[in-house]
Amino acid sequence: MYGGVSFRRIIIFLVSASLLLALFVIHASATTDNLIANSSVENFTNNLPDHWNKDKWGKNKSKFTYESYGHKSSHSLSVTVKKYKKGDAKWYPDAIKVSPNASFVFSDWYKSNTKSGVDLMVTTASDTSKYIHLGDLPASAGWKQAKFVFVTPPATRQVTIYHYIKSNGKLTTDDYSLTSSGSITSPKPTGFNRPLISITFDDGWANQYKNAFPLLSKYGLQATFYIISGEVDDQPDYMSSTQVKNLYTAGNEIGSHTISHPDLTTLSKSAISREMSGSQTYLQNLIGVPVRDFAYPYGAYNTNTASIGKQFYQSQRTVNRGFNTKDNLDLTALKIYEVDNDISQTQVKAWIDSAIKQKAWLILVYHEIAKTPVVPSDELYSTTPSDFEAELSYIKNSGASAVTVRQAINEVLAQL
Repeated sequence: MYGGVSFRRIIIFLVSASLLLALFVIHASATTDNLIANSSVENFTNNLPDHWNKDKWGKNKSKFTYESYGHKSSHSLSVTVKKYKKGDAKWYPDAIKVSPNASFVFSDWYKSNTKSGVDLMVTTASDTSKYIHLGDLPASAGWKQAKFVFVTPPATRQVTIYHYIKSNGKLTTDDYSLTSSGSITSPKPTGFNRPLISITFDDGWANQYKNAFPLLSKYGLQATFYIISGEVDDQPDYMSSTQVKNLYTAGNEIGSHTISHPDLTTLSKSAISREMSGSQTYLQNLIGVPVRDFAYPYGAYNTNTASIGKQFYQSQRTVNRGFNTKDNLDLTALKIYEVDNDISQTQVKAWIDSAIKQKAWLILVYHEIAKTPVVPSDELYSTTPSDFEAELSYIKNSGASAVTVRQAINEVLAQL
């Protein structure tokens, strides 16, 4: 079908020159929806792809190659890193002019023998820049699609997208795409029956119980608290076992965040299993019900953590930015938006509005809820009680359904 006209009818009317022109215009407009110039890197000058750049920083030896093979066509981009100590290396497209508070879908196809990552550099109208980590990607021997949904912060003027490696290895990329979430070439993500919002907390800080819990109760909302089990009753900065049980009794979900909060990707398989299973066992004994949902410390995960985690949990949450929809739902790598000290209420409201528009599942992640964080150097990972209350009020009045991660999973799986 083309614009509601059957293929047979198009053939009949091809004798009309005016219709031929109309069809050409429709096709041309569809192909321009991708905002990345030379997105399949087929156009080149002096054996370098037009509108593409290469960059490396830190201590590493990097080699950039314009390959004579591609995902679907004749070319792709590779970067090989050796003698890595720090930094990263990447090919990247020219900066792209975009609107603020707008939702976009980024994707590319890649293969690599090491973990890679995708960052977004946002440049504002005042020419200040900040980096937003969209997510990490596991190694893949064959072509694999990377896909992230993001909302541009207020005052955004342009964005630059980097798919990089920061270890020894090789990364090859091709067929890049950046589109608005409702464009012709990137259809609007398939939403659920209704928009869902999950309020979640990492670590089990005592100030979450002291400052966030009363506000949740005030607005009649429940949340999911991912607890580091080894910190319970260990020191006053973290929750006590009584406080964790009180949260559960009030209707909140208790999830697991390992025993000691290590980077699981650096551990042996047996150590990963101990961290995951030990935390689950402790928390289940504490609250008396199964603990089925897990959050990765630092958002760090790989194929080992995913496969081991599935033995104990139904879901595993990352720090990869984006909305969860029917198109991209992956219970081993749930997507989130993290609310940190540098995230404005306007931005949080934009995420909520976008989730409502798409009927997506939005997971918000908070850490400390306090005017002054326990660890001064962790100020970035804190939210003031007044900001948190304003965001709860917006959620309450938004019309979206605020549910725990467990409630959301039960609801969305029934729709697949």
